Amino acid sequence: MDSFPPRYRSTPIAVILAVFLFNTPGSTADAPVVTQERVVALTESVGYQIDPLERERYGLFPQRMGFLLAEFLLRDGTYWLRLSFRSDSERIVEQSQLTDAQFLAWRQSVLAIDQGHTAAPLAVLSDTDHRDGRLRMVTDVFLYGLWLYGPATISVFDVDSDRGHTAIELLAGGGAFAGALSKTQDYRLGYARTTLVRWGNYAGTFYGLGIPALLHADNERFYALSAMAATPAGGYLAYRLSDGRRFGKGEADLITTSAWVGALYGLAVPYLAYADEDYWRLYLASSMAGVPAGAFLTERLLRDRRLNRGQAHLITLGGFMGAAEALGVVYLVDDDAPERAYVWAACVGAPVGAWIGYRATDGRRHSLGRARMISVGAYAGGIAGEGVAVSLDLGGRAHTLSVMVGSIMGLWFTDRLTNDWGQDVTTGSSSEGLRVELSSPAALFTFGIAAARGTARTPLPPVQLLRISF
Repeated sequence: MDSFPPRYRSTPIAVILAVFLFNTPGSTADAPVVTQERVVALTESVGYQIDPLERERYGLFPQRMGFLLAEFLLRDGTYWLRLSFRSDSERIVEQSQLTDAQFLAWRQSVLAIDQGHTAAPLAVLSDTDHRDGRLRMVTDVFLYGLWLYGPATISVFDVDSDRGHTAIELLAGGGAFAGALSKTQDYRLGYARTTLVRWGNYAGTFYGLGIPALLHADNERFYALSAMAATPAGGYLAYRLSDGRRFGKGEADLITTSAWVGALYGLAVPYLAYADEDYWRLYLASSMAGVPAGAFLTERLLRDRRLNRGQAHLITLGGFMGAAEALGVVYLVDDDAPERAYVWAACVGAPVGAWIGYRATDGRRHSLGRARMISVGAYAGGIAGEGVAVSLDLGGRAHTLSVMVGSIMGLWFTDRLTNDWGQDVTTGSSSEGLRVELSSPAALFTFGIAAARGTARTPLPPVQLLRISF
């Protein structure tokens, strides 16, 4: 230090102290920069964050795959959109600047849907959504091969040996499964169109068995060939008719349900018109006409209305409860009423109940899990009403009234206690919370075929009608 001139001797010490101070943890130079941004609510109904369900309801960000959530920010007087999405195994946040006009356009589009001025657009299907339904389709083809095409082939070729029967049925089922699996490797129909095509197959089977009956066919081969040909024809027709526009999941569920309700109305119309019950072909033809009538009428009514599966389920529940309650009202008014009065009541009560179900769910969020829980609640309420009637030894009208009130109270009670319950029905093994599952049409179809073909001593396969898991 003595080698430095006097006026520079303190300079090295000052430099060392400065470097030490500016590199010490917690110093001002290393202090993190803190910024604050104001999160803006898009609308009162949406709130500050847009989740995947709200995105689906309002048709927002249709091109963004793996969407998780979105927020609108106000930073230095400028609006920003922050999107969080998943890409492979990574979670990515994307921010983009918006003009005032763009932000107001987002807000007005949501408000227009809330106020009913426009229908919510359907979001573009993701790759996962496109593949949804493959399991159901392949399973249906497998069951058709096992229970229709196998026995029909036996009938057409008049196979007599038990060994031949077994071999053909097993090969038909296995071959159908292998063929369906290979043909659906690039499956792109999605849930809605899969549902429509599947139920188109069911309708084709119905027509395939009904047409020979209308033609007074006595040959079993005619029935077999007709069903084998009409089943894929019905599915293909549904495929072509559904290719013109996009269908939501709830729309597809309601259209297919209405098709078979139309078949029931087709049976009721000749009966209410006092047609002779011996003319069973008239009843069959009317029922066959009711299938497309119910489907097309519902499709027209649902245009520009976006329904999720939960709302569609509750509308269907409303229809069934409306018919049941109407039957009860007739009994309460006149316990000796003619049979046609009950049929008239059911025919009027079903659409009234469905309309009430639509009005009660319009503008409200009902996941499929919540809707199914409400259905269980209505059933449980009816059982409780039955229990009250048995406990008090009620009979006649009092007994019926107790069950009717109990069912309605069970529905109302479950709806109130599941208010704002956002639990959706999931298919993954890692889901948490309550899960409600009902028997599928394929399972019921299999059970019905087994019951029809089995003998009195043959045990029937078990069928799961309802399952509630936690």
